[in-house]
Amino acid sequence: MRTTTRPQPPVILEQALESPDELLGILERQSPHPLTLDGAEFASSRAALRAGARTGDVPPFVQVVDGEPRVPPVFRTTWGDEKQAVEGAGAIVENPRFIEAAQQLYRAEVVRPYFTYVNINAPSGQYARHTDIPSFRGVGRDSYPTWLLNCMMHSGCFDRWRVRIATAVCWYYQGPGGEFSYWPEGWDGDRVTVKPPYNYGVMGDNDYMPHRVEPIGAEADYAKYGFGSAISLTGDRQWVIEEPGREPVCHRFDDVRVSLSWKAFVFHDAAEAEVYDRHSDDLDEAALIETLAEDCAHRGVVVPDGPDALCCPEFAERLRYTYLPPELRF
Repeated sequence: MRTTTRPQPPVILEQALESPDELLGILERQSPHPLTLDGAEFASSRAALRAGARTGDVPPFVQVVDGEPRVPPVFRTTWGDEKQAVEGAGAIVENPRFIEAAQQLYRAEVVRPYFTYVNINAPSGQYARHTDIPSFRGVGRDSYPTWLLNCMMHSGCFDRWRVRIATAVCWYYQGPGGEFSYWPEGWDGDRVTVKPPYNYGVMGDNDYMPHRVEPIGAEADYAKYGFGSAISLTGDRQWVIEEPGREPVCHRFDDVRVSLSWKAFVFHDAAEAEVYDRHSDDLDEAALIETLAEDCAHRGVVVPDGPDALCCPEFAERLRYTYLPPELRF
């Protein structure tokens, strides 16, 4: 039931940043960095994982200890978005190599960087195949949960309002494993796996292009962590993971996989950008709910509708199982 829209072919960046050391300096200054799932936009995912931990219905990447979910060590620092400016990040956010590659990806004129973050992965097993969080005019990650945005994208009902996003992913890791796998022709296409060189990047249509991280490091070092954990880069280039109530865990610099993600809204021309800026064709919540309810009905699935549907757990659960592959349901 997934959308059959094919992603744009990715653009390769042989050298992503002029000075990678600037990135590491920011990571040290901004430490500690929280678990990705501790982010505000993943509040509903945390709630779903906690509920699943009580019933035993959790995805394979989650371990349940004393009734609480423990997740892989994926940490994130966010900077360069519309609400947060981080000292020293300007040259990375406005990187002309990224902007040129984004224009090439969509054959577009207008590129607006809006969200830059760094994923920090300690040794762990294979990550779930996934697509990134899409955006639509009037409906974005700042106001709506990630599961809903993914359902909208996979339903194929909201392409009219879709805001194209170009995503550059760049790697700063020289340890074992940690390859990048992606499916440039979509969910049912062939897999491409690369071992990215240091400071190598791929500019992709990651809202539609499935991708994942392959196992990082030695299996003996794999561990999972509770919500509230954080990682820090020290002055002597060591990584330290701290979790409330537990002893800190230390890793060498080369044992932790660092990847930079840069995102930009991309518009074919100034006229399309103006539609976005003026909100002249935004999707409203009532139309969103009505469209999903009607599409589900055509598929033989009945979901609650009305103004309070987004607050109804049954609405969320049925949408997830109607539109999303198992990897994206949490």
